Amino acid sequence: MLDQIKQIFANHNIDWVEPYLTTEGAINRKEAGMHRGLYYIYPEKNFYFGKAATNTVYKRHTTHRAKLDVDFNRLYGPPVEKKQPKYTFPEGWKDAIRTHIIEDTGPLPEFFIKTKNGTVLPGTLDHQVTHKVDVDSLPVLLWNLDHLTAEQIGAIEEDIIVTIWPYANDETYRRRLQAKK
Repeated sequence: MLDQIKQIFANHNIDWVEPYLTTEGAINRKEAGMHRGLYYIYPEKNFYFGKAATNTVYKRHTTHRAKLDVDFNRLYGPPVEKKQPKYTFPEGWKDAIRTHIIEDTGPLPEFFIKTKNGTVLPGTLDHQVTHKVDVDSLPVLLWNLDHLTAEQIGAIEEDIIVTIWPYANDETYRRRLQAKK
């Protein structure tokens, strides 16, 4: 996998940056990821590949941690009627969480309900799950790419996703749905 990623850097005429290994917990404690760049969550399961092109990896992981924890309260935000929930929980992520992170007991409930006037209300916010992995110790590969532009980081990420097809990424989820048709 790393050889494929290294080749994508070369394809963009960008010098290879050696990634460093950390954990989801270290990122969320601000011990790692205080830079822009690329990240690969749970690489041995080819779980998710993402970018932090305009902000730090740490900031980007606040939404990822809520999804990994299946914390609907954090995903929704204050439990009031509003335009949209604080964070989204895409279908590819839900499928990946059920497949790799939690004991699968069926589809996850909706944590928000759309109203007729275009707002959302809290749905199931207190859903309990059993994790089969310790989210805090999930491995994450990080590339510190502070020296690159947001556009360069984005272009590398796009090519990596369609090369390694990480399970939770939207592109991979759409590809799985298409294959079922």
